[in-house]
Amino acid sequence: MESVFTQEEATQKAGWFISAFNIPNAWTYARGKGVVVAVIDCGCQLDHEDLAENIVAGKNFINENQEPWDDSISGHGTAVCGIICAENNDIGIVGVAPEANIMPIKVLDKYGTGNFEIVANGIKWAADHGSDIMCMSLGSTKPLQQVRKAIQYASKKGIPVFCAAGNSGWNSEIFYPASYPETIGIGSLSENFELSKFSCIGKNIDFLAPGERILSTVPKNWYAVFSGTSASCPFIAGVAALALSCARKTGKFFLNNSNDYKELFKKFTTPITIEKLKDKTWYKGFGIVQPTDIMKFLSK
Repeated sequence: MESVFTQEEATQKAGWFISAFNIPNAWTYARGKGVVVAVIDCGCQLDHEDLAENIVAGKNFINENQEPWDDSISGHGTAVCGIICAENNDIGIVGVAPEANIMPIKVLDKYGTGNFEIVANGIKWAADHGSDIMCMSLGSTKPLQQVRKAIQYASKKGIPVFCAAGNSGWNSEIFYPASYPETIGIGSLSENFELSKFSCIGKNIDFLAPGERILSTVPKNWYAVFSGTSASCPFIAGVAALALSCARKTGKFFLNNSNDYKELFKKFTTPITIEKLKDKTWYKGFGIVQPTDIMKFLSK
């Protein structure tokens, strides 16, 4: 992660993922208001001046007597939160859904590690405490049965779970839990709208989203650029927050589970052909999500 600037050093900036996908046009329909996104990660800087107004009560499963602060070396959790909902407040940056709320669920320690039971408990807690959407930029190459059961629990409550595909490259199957059918697995795109070389893609991937050189919030009121499917996942979670907010406002469409989001997003994607892949069947995703087209459809 590359440090870029402090809040005092800059007026508000929009990362390329905001401008390239014409997110401000999507905001003419909705900005995520009233939607709660649970970020299952290493916490968040709770008083970050570009996030604080959008944060609701979460839970710390690493140190249960403390609030879910991001004490990670990388600032990973705070960065994920910023992509989703950094405020549109003329300072710092702006997120995909600048009026959505973040529920920080700390299941990873300062080194970015945790265990399956803690992650599963975090998912269940978020499902029971008002989350509408879940974002999980974490994963494992091995099946996570406890985590899957927790995701199934959230799914039964109508909560879609967006997961990062993993960063082991094109020849690697996407990580768990992104590989499970109950989740929505997200791979990474470059600024040239090409599949990122580090992105896992495999047969169980669903969508592609910006994941290279993504500008976001980090602890100590700083901002930084980072890359990975960890960045792609919150982009789509932010789009989901916009979609849910819009659907609730118009009352014409209902998004009640992960499958509803998959079916909606599938209608508004740009297919991608990966000529360098020897086995074309290895990529089974639906393509690049187009947020403004989704919002137009929901607003009809």
